[in-house]
Amino acid sequence: MIKKLPIRWGILACGNIAHQFAAALKDCPDSVLQAVSSRDFERAKVFADEHGAAAVYDSYEAMLADSEVDAVYIATLHPFHLEWIAYCVQAGKHVLCEKPLTMNLREAKQAKKLADENRCLLREAFMYRHHPQTQRVVDLVTSGVIGKVRMIEANFCYNSGEQPESRIQAKSLGGGGILDIGCYTMSFCRLIAGRAQGRLFAEPLELKAVGHLDTQTKTDMWTTAAMRFEGDILAQATCALRMNHENVAVVLGEKGRITVELPWHCPGTIRVELDGQQSAQEIAMPKQRHLFAYEIESFTNELRGRPIAATEVAMRFDDTLGNMKALDWWRQEIGLAYKADRIG
Repeated sequence: MIKKLPIRWGILACGNIAHQFAAALKDCPDSVLQAVSSRDFERAKVFADEHGAAAVYDSYEAMLADSEVDAVYIATLHPFHLEWIAYCVQAGKHVLCEKPLTMNLREAKQAKKLADENRCLLREAFMYRHHPQTQRVVDLVTSGVIGKVRMIEANFCYNSGEQPESRIQAKSLGGGGILDIGCYTMSFCRLIAGRAQGRLFAEPLELKAVGHLDTQTKTDMWTTAAMRFEGDILAQATCALRMNHENVAVVLGEKGRITVELPWHCPGTIRVELDGQQSAQEIAMPKQRHLFAYEIESFTNELRGRPIAATEVAMRFDDTLGNMKALDWWRQEIGLAYKADRIG
């Protein structure tokens, strides 16, 4: 627990997502950017100047040795998350790691064990899961306005073009749609299926998937998973890196439907359509703070001894483990060559 304010953050790696995080810190009065680190010192210096960091380091290790850093945001590529989680917690730093937390369930369990052994807080950074828009969707579902939930649909797709050597597509860099954006659609399906039955989240009882693996990189470019949850709630999660699609999330119930526009890059609009009514209720969510600010605030609250409230949609660690398990299952279903950890 940290009582002293503000929480002093270090950012590990200075890519595009790190810029988003640093900008959001300015929207969080209980946080301050203390240090940034990169293998490229000039890049780190430019980053620090732009965002007002007090210290700049040309190695991650040097930043972790800084006693003025309380917590670290890890913004490296997926395959390096576990390694740097380990280094961070062994240096006594609390960690907010960009999604996906690790490459698979086995690694996620290992990361949690290391964090617990070093008495450090470890959380997965899932920005949309902390946003008031997602909370509003869950509140609508649990209110019973559309009756019992029957089906859930979630899409996250874009066309990146042919980039076989990029982090998006290269296998060695953790490429593929499921880990990068399918994690959003899976987490939404699990969240809604759980809240519809009075639980924080739910795990699929059945999962079948089809997908296209790139002939050169052997990573997943577009894929859909169909699932069944308790209560005969069905769900479809779709993600694609080489195809555009309408990026919406839909919850269908016995009395109507809830459609979420811009479900991942909040805020957007929530539309409630009830059977037998000609007009829909449109709920426009105003932009109040930076999208990433909400996950930062949730994390710092935990550091100060204020746990996530029972009704909040924030990403708890057991939810992270469940999501990784389901993603392993999905990847195994479409024939990705690696050992999945979905059983047990």
